[in-house]
Amino acid sequence: MLKLLAPLMLLLLLASMACTIDQAQLVEGILQNVDSANGEITIVTKDGKTVTLTMSTEAPVDTNGTSSAIETLVPGASVAVEVNKDGKVANRIEARQSKVEGAILEINGNDVTLEAKDGRKITVQVSGLSRIELAGDAPGTLADLQIGADVEIKFDPDSNVALKIDTEGEEAEVDGVITTISGGEVTIETERGRKLVLVVGANTRIELDGISTGTLSDLLVGMEIDVNFDPATRTVFKIERGEEAEAVEAEEVKIGETKGSVVSIEGNVITLTTENGGQATINVADTTGIKLENDSPATLLDLVAGTEIEVKFDQATNTALTIEVGH
Repeated sequence: MLKLLAPLMLLLLLASMACTIDQAQLVEGILQNVDSANGEITIVTKDGKTVTLTMSTEAPVDTNGTSSAIETLVPGASVAVEVNKDGKVANRIEARQSKVEGAILEINGNDVTLEAKDGRKITVQVSGLSRIELAGDAPGTLADLQIGADVEIKFDPDSNVALKIDTEGEEAEVDGVITTISGGEVTIETERGRKLVLVVGANTRIELDGISTGTLSDLLVGMEIDVNFDPATRTVFKIERGEEAEAVEAEEVKIGETKGSVVSIEGNVITLTTENGGQATINVADTTGIKLENDSPATLLDLVAGTEIEVKFDQATNTALTIEVGH
């Protein structure tokens, strides 16, 4: 009997030693950052320490009892991480974050209430750490959210604090020619004659000549553009002027430019003295965009004799495309 017990006791002792040596530590806290490219996560622990851990290549990620990936984790989530004995490598992550999709019913202060697709009504709180992403991944604020908008929200199920809010509004696309530019609104006319007034905001991305740093002032009446926008609010996400549009415009419209002082205005015709001492006569059309020195929109009535202006015009018709005062 003793001969049988001895090997068994030895196995139990070895197992106990192995468990002690390899026993995992547990780090609990709030997820501060996820660097999936380098396989690292940063956590602020319950005692206020900031810890950066390297993810084991085989470390599982568990979110509310469901297997997930590190990329699904959002800063702000409550996490419990098993680490190896030196406390530097994460062997397993358990996260507490929930996800819901639905339409916003109410915005009251920092509280956002939405009706989920399954009919539930859920209220989450937006904090200073909540990430709000608009269409095209543009950063947003609570003020950008609208009643009725479709959103996806990831939140802490314990505190109901929103970790990330993604808008899911429909995105429309249209091609056309700019007919007017007034304030922050751009009117375009499509090939079928449809006219759309679109709103250019601070988050609108304008790409001209392959460069994504364009501004509203770079747009011109007569320019052919491709536009992505929210069909509900007509807010523009992106304006692009491709090489094909540029080639067509170069062939169809020869754009001239002149500067000078207004001599007279008769009807829709401006006569001005140019910088070289000559005179030029320019026709003003309904589609001509006129701007004052502060870039605010203007009309022909705002121009008087002696006003210094810069004019871009169609050389074939002498019709002004844009008139800028004080340039």
